[in-house]
Amino acid sequence: MKKNLPVIAVSVVAVCLIAVAGVLGFKAMNGSKPTVSDETVSDSAASSYSFEETTTTPVLQSVLESASQTVSDIFSSTKATAAASTTKKNTTATQKPTQKPTEAPTKAPETTTQPPKGDLDPDEMSHSSGTKRPVTASKNLPKDMSFSGLYGSGYDIIGLKPYIFNDDKDPECIQAHLGYNPTYDALAGLIDFSIDTTRIDFKYEGKPYRIQLWKGQYISGDIGTVGGEIGVYTRTPGTWYISPQHYDCAAEEDWLKMEMTILWDEAGDGNYLPQFTRNYDDFWWATGFVDGQLADLNDSNPLRLLGRITFESEEQAQLFAQGLANKGFSSVSTFNPNAPDTYKLYGKDVIFIWQYIR
Repeated sequence: MKKNLPVIAVSVVAVCLIAVAGVLGFKAMNGSKPTVSDETVSDSAASSYSFEETTTTPVLQSVLESASQTVSDIFSSTKATAAASTTKKNTTATQKPTQKPTEAPTKAPETTTQPPKGDLDPDEMSHSSGTKRPVTASKNLPKDMSFSGLYGSGYDIIGLKPYIFNDDKDPECIQAHLGYNPTYDALAGLIDFSIDTTRIDFKYEGKPYRIQLWKGQYISGDIGTVGGEIGVYTRTPGTWYISPQHYDCAAEEDWLKMEMTILWDEAGDGNYLPQFTRNYDDFWWATGFVDGQLADLNDSNPLRLLGRITFESEEQAQLFAQGLANKGFSSVSTFNPNAPDTYKLYGKDVIFIWQYIR
């Protein structure tokens, strides 16, 4: 075990520093604006409005110099990949989708201005990446079980702000190979992260699962961002782990379809405004961060994480729902995103809003 300690230490430091790099990346280019992606909210809603999404940009040189040589080597490969991705996106930044077929292309909005009610697909916003596992949403999905349905019903829950995120589908995503355990959370404060988390554990078909939620302040001050995450983790029965609480990042066959919105009561007046939305897609790790700072860095309660997950089966969804109940979430028959720490189960789908439970 002692021989493994240096490796574990380097892994932990690498995860922490890479997380910092992801949050700081879009500010590293002397204040330049995030690269605009050519992705839209969904295939069905492409004529309505579009998001601005950015991948992480090259890592700050100062961060690299403060890391060990081993961590610097890891960053070097990540930096090259991010630079290539940014270059590619810059060449297509002017190719914006039109708002209507008869209108000239317009710039994607940078505010929280919303499209007309009812323009979204009433079932789901989807632009699936085409992973191997053919998981689909429950049939005859009620409106209150999808983000587009809630939005069409009048709820202000679709965020349009520019944001940054970690590309969990990138084969070079370092975090995908390091797994996760509570030690990483304990070290988050060392890199100026003030984030809260809650973990939902269950076992499905003999395999332990952990779905972990985070929200809070990711770096403070002028370069600060606020945001949230949903991570999917598993353990292989019979496999030796460095800790009873250490989990592997979910392999592709265990990815889950989900969507996520972070809402923020920035003004402290009880009005939770949507900051960004990660579209309904396959994820092992859905993340998003926007410019800003909490009034109290140690209090993430002004943030709400709205999530929806489609599981492989109704059984798996029920196990996750029971895990939410065990943590203190309340089951509701009609979902309302303004009711914190509640969830609704429908077939293979679970929709929930997290705010206070730890």
